[in-house]
Amino acid sequence: MCCKDFHDAAEDRYVLQRVCLDKFPLVQWLPNDKTTLFLNRCRESGNIESLYREGLRKYFDYPNGNIEGGLEILKIAAQKGHNETKYVYGMISLCSEDNKLRKQGLEYMRYLRRSKCVVSSRNRVKQLLDFMWKNNGTLGRNQNHLCNSKNTCKGWRVKMGRWVLLDDDDDDDDDISLCEYCRWDHELEIFHRFFNVR
Repeated sequence: MCCKDFHDAAEDRYVLQRVCLDKFPLVQWLPNDKTTLFLNRCRESGNIESLYREGLRKYFDYPNGNIEGGLEILKIAAQKGHNETKYVYGMISLCSEDNKLRKQGLEYMRYLRRSKCVVSSRNRVKQLLDFMWKNNGTLGRNQNHLCNSKNTCKGWRVKMGRWVLLDDDDDDDDDISLCEYCRWDHELEIFHRFFNVR
């Protein structure tokens, strides 16, 4: 209000693409016209965080949501490099019955693990999802574990709940005796608990 140059900079598309939306809740329980207008401008400018949030709302907003549309938006935000979206899209893909989609989900999760940000991404996703209605029936559970070698896998004990990751530094690739697929089966159990999926 006091500086025209600052006002113009704040309206710039480049700024709106990169502005942080952490202070805004995923669901506005008391909609505010100025907030809604600002968030819409961010989305129209291609803000990745805004795409991520829109994808979450569309995918998980039962019964008013649009599962396919939400998943497509999440895929776009994941491809653009948004880590929390990579986590959500990767986990949703791993829940699928489609082997091609599961393979794509594995690639996203491997990327996050190499970048040492699985746990931090999970924690940020959980924090944002705390504002959503859970157990809405949109998230399925693939009954086939990623690791299917119960008798020969050295990492099977992971599925018994002994793998506790406190931060991303705990999730390294140095211990080759642990099964990668067990690692992601364990992560799927955590993700299912976010949504009360049994």
